[in-house]
Amino acid sequence: MISNSWERKGDSMVMEKTLRLNHGSMKAIIPPRRTVEIKDYSIEDFKPSGNNLLDEWRIKRFSEYVTLQFPYWKRTGLKEISLPELPHYKGLESVDELGIKVIDSLDFEGSDRKFVLLADAFSLSGSYYVHSGVRTLVMQDFDSIDNSLIIVERGRLDLIRIVQKELFVGNLRILLKPGTELRLYNLYIGKGTDENSPLISNVFVEAQEGSKLHVRDFYFGGTINAGYFGLRVNGENVYSDIRPYYLGAGKTVIDILYLVRFYAGNSYSNVDAKGVLTDKSKLIFRGIMDITSGCKEAEAHQSNHALLLSEKAKVEAIPSLMVDEHEVVASHAASSAPVDEQTVFYLMSRGIPRDEAIRMIVKGVFETLKDELNNLDDTLKLGGLIEDALGSVVG
Repeated sequence: MISNSWERKGDSMVMEKTLRLNHGSMKAIIPPRRTVEIKDYSIEDFKPSGNNLLDEWRIKRFSEYVTLQFPYWKRTGLKEISLPELPHYKGLESVDELGIKVIDSLDFEGSDRKFVLLADAFSLSGSYYVHSGVRTLVMQDFDSIDNSLIIVERGRLDLIRIVQKELFVGNLRILLKPGTELRLYNLYIGKGTDENSPLISNVFVEAQEGSKLHVRDFYFGGTINAGYFGLRVNGENVYSDIRPYYLGAGKTVIDILYLVRFYAGNSYSNVDAKGVLTDKSKLIFRGIMDITSGCKEAEAHQSNHALLLSEKAKVEAIPSLMVDEHEVVASHAASSAPVDEQTVFYLMSRGIPRDEAIRMIVKGVFETLKDELNNLDDTLKLGGLIEDALGSVVG
């Protein structure tokens, strides 16, 4: 393992890798990156933003972008992608020197580096937002390629992202300053039926001393619904509670990766994933809890629990704990199983038909998420999005 996955260069830091590949004098052997030939963007597709500071940064991203090909994702079956036309650039036009410094420090590998750079260089929507008080921010006007930066300077922010797209490649970077709090809700609802139109979201957060982070993610729909969430714990007394939910139906492939890396001790993080799979749907869940040297009294937990409604539904759970320090607490757990027949029998003994009993059990997996969403804002009817998804799967 690398003792530091990022390092300072002047006022910025190099890219945060998903995996640390060195340990002392030993270095992991990295197999060649498998790629596919896809009609790609060129310099002619690079549109100016009107912000010279931003465009200088984008040119650097583009320079790296053209050195990479798109990945061959065997686990999802992604072999092609239909890139949208680029009539203009839109995203971070209002970014200033502070924003450039922050976004440069929040560089990361993501689900795949090619997709991160794609959103950085060619975004068609996005926001730059500096928050300094308690309020709710709703983001839902997304184009096919999105790039956003949020800085929480003080107070608490409730951030709601509703992504309902056929094709989506998006980045969201967030900096939590000391003592701030973020409640983040990501609803990823794929609308596409074409395997060449995946929904891919990359979220990267740095949490500084004493900050609090609550994350609720929901994955449903589309043929390929891929999510990366990375958290860099860069201060003591950080608290994070991260709960991904997923609902797979048809031939949907849900590929999600959750990385929490500790660079400071006396902090707590929990990743608790759960969901339901039916038909021929598939889940790939990778959880990485990484406690680097010097992070004493860190506590890290991760789990994934899948309820299977079909013999053809499949789960691949790949939990990882990487611990380079003593005096820490770390754990992981994973399970997948059909509906518990004893619970079904109990409900049937109370006069509930079997099909209705199963529906009740399935809906119960998402009940806490629905309640939280309904309590956010009555006018948004966010719980209804979960209910509609469940209705399309179990009635």
